[in-house]
Amino acid sequence: MEDVEINKEIDILDHENSSDNNENFIEEVYDYNLEKREVISYLYIKSNSSISAILNICAATFGAGCLTFPHFVDSIGILNSLFVYIFVSICCFYSCDLLREFVVDAKYYSFSAMTEIVLGKKWLIVYALSSSAFYLSGIINYLNVCYSIFKTVYKNEESYKKYIYGILYILITYALEVFLCLYTRNTQRIHLISILVIITFSIFVLFIIIGGIKGFNSEKFESEKFFNPFGDESPNKIFFEFINTAIMYIYGLASHSTFPTFLGNVNTISKSSKKINIISFGIIGLTYMLVSFFGYLFKKEVPEQLFLDRINDEGDFINIFLKIIVFIFLFCLIPHRYMIIRDAYTCLFGQIKFNNKIDLLFVIICLFVVNLIIFLENEVFNGENGNYNIFSVFTNKFGGLLGTIIAFLLPVINYAAINEKTKVKVIIGYIISCIFIVIGFISVIYSFIFIS
Repeated sequence: MEDVEINKEIDILDHENSSDNNENFIEEVYDYNLEKREVISYLYIKSNSSISAILNICAATFGAGCLTFPHFVDSIGILNSLFVYIFVSICCFYSCDLLREFVVDAKYYSFSAMTEIVLGKKWLIVYALSSSAFYLSGIINYLNVCYSIFKTVYKNEESYKKYIYGILYILITYALEVFLCLYTRNTQRIHLISILVIITFSIFVLFIIIGGIKGFNSEKFESEKFFNPFGDESPNKIFFEFINTAIMYIYGLASHSTFPTFLGNVNTISKSSKKINIISFGIIGLTYMLVSFFGYLFKKEVPEQLFLDRINDEGDFINIFLKIIVFIFLFCLIPHRYMIIRDAYTCLFGQIKFNNKIDLLFVIICLFVVNLIIFLENEVFNGENGNYNIFSVFTNKFGGLLGTIIAFLLPVINYAAINEKTKVKVIIGYIISCIFIVIGFISVIYSFIFIS
């Protein structure tokens, strides 16, 4: 891949007064010569190929959040939810394409470092701390589900045995989590994990489709189900339902934090970046539509989170098989989420000061805190307080605003940094950003009013 110099960079970003340390930091963070990097192949898929990038982007985007989509179809109506989904999808794709153009032009492959360059060190600190809390919360929620699945194996055992099994489980999975996060420190290796994510998620989606076909009920398509399923709810509650639906769709569709890194692994980025973005977003968008529609048909009463309400059920072979698939799927998402956290603290320290020993220390501490929280919630507090640890509280209250900033505002600002601010694409980007920043602020209000 040829290096491309951005002549506008110094003028636009006003780096004349930057310190020597910051210049060295920027130079080292973006020393990304692919010719010197290790190329790894799994299942004949090379780590620097377009297919690998598509797999990585899809795997980093897929998550348990999409299991709430059928609930929104049921709660705000089929056509209403479809309209919101299409609108959010178009806007997410547009902002991601602006980010893609910025990455291709500037050759910057770190979302955190881009934030520092464009907005400065203070904004980097805000983004790094916020995104770390946000994605740590996601890791906690995923591993909490995995732990709940494991608990079904010994739920009838005596109390002291439950503690022993729980501790053994935590120790084994903790060691595996540390290994996976360290192994994928080199992002050229992560597409093996992405392949597992895609395979397990595909099986799960197939199960939802089959279950939706079997559960088809004509009552699901009555007129009020299309337009007005709200009953006697107040206009304010209905309005907030639409806002919350939009935010959850953003959560499901946004892959902006890891997008620059995965795009940067490709050796033909200038030629194939647009194709990668279109194909990966197309796969994600279509998959989520299938999950939403067939998940809506899956049960007569649509749960808030599809399938997760059945984790503690006594299972037949199919139920046990699905629990295993969900376990593998969620567990394999940990390295993808941790990549964002690593990107954040690497940029805070600076590439010069940062090394593998410091990274090992961070991985050990972060995942130890995560597993301690999971064990305390499940075995000490017995899940009485749900997932309301400090990270989940932060996400519930402010995650919507953070999501809109990451998915819309920052990509537009980055793109505008090396393009004319009066360019039509920039103007449209800022309009979209303003709309969703307002939605993000409203979601904060929603979280305090309706989320206990």
